Amino acid sequence: MHSVLRLATALFVLPAAASAAKLDREALAARLAPQMRNEILQAVSVAVLTAEGEVSAHLGTLAPRSQRAPDDRTFYEIGSVTKVFTSLLLADAVVRGEVTLDTPLAALLPEDFVFADPLAKAVTLRMLATHSSGIPRLPAELDATAFGNPYARYSDSDLLRSLGAMKLDFPPGAGVGYSNFAAGALATGLARRAGLSYAELLARRITRPLGMHDTMVELSAEQRARFAPAFASAGEPVAHWDFQSLAGAGGIRSTLADLRRLVAALLHPEESPLAAAIELAWAKQPLEKTLGGGGQALGWMIADDGETRWHDGMTGGFHAAIYVNRRMGMASILLANRSTPIGSTIAEGLLRVAAGAAERPIPNGDRREVALTDAELDRCVGSYRLSPQLALAIERRNRHLFVTPSGQSADMLYAASAVAFFSRRVAAEITFDLPADGGLATALTLEQGERRMRASRE
Repeated sequence: MHSVLRLATALFVLPAAASAAKLDREALAARLAPQMRNEILQAVSVAVLTAEGEVSAHLGTLAPRSQRAPDDRTFYEIGSVTKVFTSLLLADAVVRGEVTLDTPLAALLPEDFVFADPLAKAVTLRMLATHSSGIPRLPAELDATAFGNPYARYSDSDLLRSLGAMKLDFPPGAGVGYSNFAAGALATGLARRAGLSYAELLARRITRPLGMHDTMVELSAEQRARFAPAFASAGEPVAHWDFQSLAGAGGIRSTLADLRRLVAALLHPEESPLAAAIELAWAKQPLEKTLGGGGQALGWMIADDGETRWHDGMTGGFHAAIYVNRRMGMASILLANRSTPIGSTIAEGLLRVAAGAAERPIPNGDRREVALTDAELDRCVGSYRLSPQLALAIERRNRHLFVTPSGQSADMLYAASAVAFFSRRVAAEITFDLPADGGLATALTLEQGERRMRASRE
């Protein structure tokens, strides 16, 4: 039963030698046609870089009733791809001799700062950049289900207060757990050490040297005119997200043109003014447990092939993904103004095609989603037992349900109706038994392949 709903993670593997496929704008558009046709995506900007050059495409319109198309200079929120920039700031500070990877976080905090959890004194900057610190995913004060600009009012003083009061999820370095809280703490600490705001530190040390003049946290009036509107996965308009102390975890806005400059520097660091920092951030870190199947670099996940670095990100109304394989001289970038992780699968697939590898189909990749209210989603939340060894934990994060099978990672579910949901990571569907009185679901049925399994609420 443990094989039920086994979720694919980032199993990206490029062959040692492959015949690269020719990709042009028409080919890019054709590969996204099902998602555009069925309104799974709204506005999309995508690029593939190879040794032969680069090709990009801008698809859709910025909003359902708009005729305005995205272009190279359209701004998108890049969400957790921000962590790549924050980790590059760490690497740059190491190269400058300001810190080491093993500098304790406490050394970047006020002198009178005290952790309630004594184990936190052992948290290092390397741990913050590799999700091995034990710091929880989010500060306890933030609601993980909030959708309307949840980080806007969370200040530096709030962050310090949360750090002081937190209890680690595991001893520093003893495990792995994805943490926006840790990335925000790293960014705030580095900015404090430099005597600058995170936004100014980013500009001075990363974006200006790389010529990325449209990559930043706060936009000017002119840049806001180029900012794509934000939409939830099913197409509902939502607010843009603003950040204060957690900006280093997910607060950057950027354009396809600027991210192509970043990727060019990653592929050819010797041509960049940040060569030493890029190489340090690129290097695989000596960790026993990692989120990426092939290991962990500073900020970057490493795929199962041991070569491809990748990161994606999602805010309330955007999705972004970057995949880079330096050995093959290839990369892919995707930016979209709907918060659906299907963009990561598409970006990975484009790189596979460019490399001549077999493309994996996207389960339910052309299936439309419907919008549900929070109340409708909350009726399904709970734990459902499939077997003594396997339960499905259903939770709501923002405007989506997520399913977490025992011992596995969470997967986002898409609503086909108020009772039926499907996955885009595996070919599976979950249907809930909802009582007529409006109460909580009493059971669910999981359909995967030829199997149909029923689980009661625990």
